[in-house]
Amino acid sequence: MKVDCLVRGRVVSPLKPLTLGQKAEVLRIEDGCVAIVGERIMDVGEWQTLKTLDAPTVLDFSGCVVTPGLIDPHTHALFAGNRSHELLLKLQGLGYKEIAKRGGGIRSTVKATRQASFEELVHTTLKRVHAFSKSGVTTVEIKTGYALNVEGEITLLQALKEVEKKSKVRVLKTLLSAHAIPEEYEGRAWDYVKHVVLKTIDYACLNSLAQFVDVFCEPGYFDTQQAKTILEYALSKGLKAKMHADEFEDSGGAKLAAELSLVSADHLESASSEGLSEMARRGVCAVVLPFTFHCSMLPPQKISKYAGLCVALGTDYNPNCTMDSLTSAMNYAVYEMGMQPIEALCAVTVNAARALALEDVGVLKSGYRADLAVFDVEDEVELVTRGGNSPLLFSMCNGRVVCPS
Repeated sequence: MKVDCLVRGRVVSPLKPLTLGQKAEVLRIEDGCVAIVGERIMDVGEWQTLKTLDAPTVLDFSGCVVTPGLIDPHTHALFAGNRSHELLLKLQGLGYKEIAKRGGGIRSTVKATRQASFEELVHTTLKRVHAFSKSGVTTVEIKTGYALNVEGEITLLQALKEVEKKSKVRVLKTLLSAHAIPEEYEGRAWDYVKHVVLKTIDYACLNSLAQFVDVFCEPGYFDTQQAKTILEYALSKGLKAKMHADEFEDSGGAKLAAELSLVSADHLESASSEGLSEMARRGVCAVVLPFTFHCSMLPPQKISKYAGLCVALGTDYNPNCTMDSLTSAMNYAVYEMGMQPIEALCAVTVNAARALALEDVGVLKSGYRADLAVFDVEDEVELVTRGGNSPLLFSMCNGRVVCPS
């Protein structure tokens, strides 16, 4: 039988989404092979069996680990400007909200993003996506949310479409016009929802420019009633929905995510145990963002807080957290939060796929997308212990080479 490509190596692939606290189901083949036809995996098995297939390309990574391509389910990589100077304020003990009150934070980035050209936005975002790919990422979610007016958010959606066309990796687009209240709508949150957020949802839906709608549900941003209005409207339009929930305090975001059966609720640092239990009962994925603690200089939580949930990990790449290595996020989740290495691998593959409602990525399995990554490590434990330069040797998305590029 003829195939397009054989990739030989030590196969390590989760088989299904993992509920934190349960035992992971993992395919391990010491001398394994992934056979690829077009954009799909035809078979996964022993090298001695599959090497007989007729393949014009054979990639031999014997002794190295072959995993599903990594998936970053939460980034804010589309923006202009630089907020690295805010580090000095953090070192003085100022928190996220205090920095925002001094003119920093989201509104600072909104000003720079509104002033940037379309070409600049596309170019800088593509550079960031390329940086993600160096750690083995083959799927990345990117949000809008740094224009906060109808024209600007539409421009960001169109920029994301251009990034998607030009990128070697899979780009999923999220409309986050409900990221903050801009200055011109200060004190008029409901007017902003009506005149900006709902209108951008209409445009995104009509022009197929986004897969998801997101809301920053937090006191001082959007309360649960406003979030519910936005999310229900998006769902009624056929878009999938997720939310930033309970990052700074328990405002009922986790409970709302459960009530609406959202695809995921992200952050959750301050979510109540009751809210998390409701999410677990309704099958809502929890996206945990380890770098939030690191970049905000906050003590990390223990991952056991999310026991019973399907947990994904993301970088949360944004102007306040310019951390672009998903393998480093895995490292932090293991060393600082107590996650098991195999849980971390599941969290950036099959669980992250679930957090993005993707049904044919995140697992090395016949019929699934030919997304894979090859690392110069012996197993998933060494993958999370490695620091510094990425051990990535090779990756592909949809059967096409991503790295080396």
